[in-house]
Amino acid sequence: MICSIPASVSVLPAINSNFTHHISAGLRDGTTIAGQVAISHPSAPTALPDDTQVAPALTAADHDRIEDANLPGSLPALRRPNISFSKDDEDDLPARIERLWYINPYGHEIAPTANPQVVDALARTDTVVYSIGSLYTSVIPSLVLRRVGQAIGNEPGIRRKVLILNARIDRETGPRADPMTARDFVAAIARACVESRNPELVGHDEILSEYVTHLVYLDPDTVGPDVARCAPAVDEEELERLGIRCFKVAGKVVDRGEGGRKGKKAARYDEVALGEALEAIINSS
Repeated sequence: MICSIPASVSVLPAINSNFTHHISAGLRDGTTIAGQVAISHPSAPTALPDDTQVAPALTAADHDRIEDANLPGSLPALRRPNISFSKDDEDDLPARIERLWYINPYGHEIAPTANPQVVDALARTDTVVYSIGSLYTSVIPSLVLRRVGQAIGNEPGIRRKVLILNARIDRETGPRADPMTARDFVAAIARACVESRNPELVGHDEILSEYVTHLVYLDPDTVGPDVARCAPAVDEEELERLGIRCFKVAGKVVDRGEGGRKGKKAARYDEVALGEALEAIINSS
């Protein structure tokens, strides 16, 4: 056994379905990208065609290369195999991601409902943690599901909503010329939670602390300036003014090269320090 999960931990799928679900992202420059792989670590161009009402037909060669359960006429971008990929060397997106939504196999927007067990779990908890991970392909796809944002924002029992900020900017939170800040991470989470119910609230500062109450971020002094500059910028004063408490946590520097390569350095949270910070937040009044 590689690892085990304690019996007290429940692992719940965000969507309870027999069908494959896909995501699409809209960039600030108007570009639309279809599929999680294309957003996060593409191996080929995957932008939707200008006329998204008509999905491009698959060629005979496409059918020969791909054998799956998708319906005829599905977007080829959603059917490409992704056996080998690298997130170590990432090309920037042409602009920031502005919005994420679910699409059917033909590229049309849909609004799936969350697994009822997830909504029930949110109703019974007092703390939500948005963990480290790919913001737009791991965290936000769970938040844009119907009923999730409503539960996080409206359940009176949820008193702490903790964002653990990523230790570095990646393809999804760039481009490097215009990287997201900690405040932008918070705003993206709030937008994902309110957009389907109250789109008129998107962009309003007063809703940010309804969805993120605490921010945990890497202490730049513990990893050195060269590595620290790869992390999202944090303006504690601004965040505190918005009603979000900030907690600085010690980190460490590790090699992140693939295949045993060394030389590429990355920051990681110190596991003990991170655990202590989360315990302090969870046990706070």
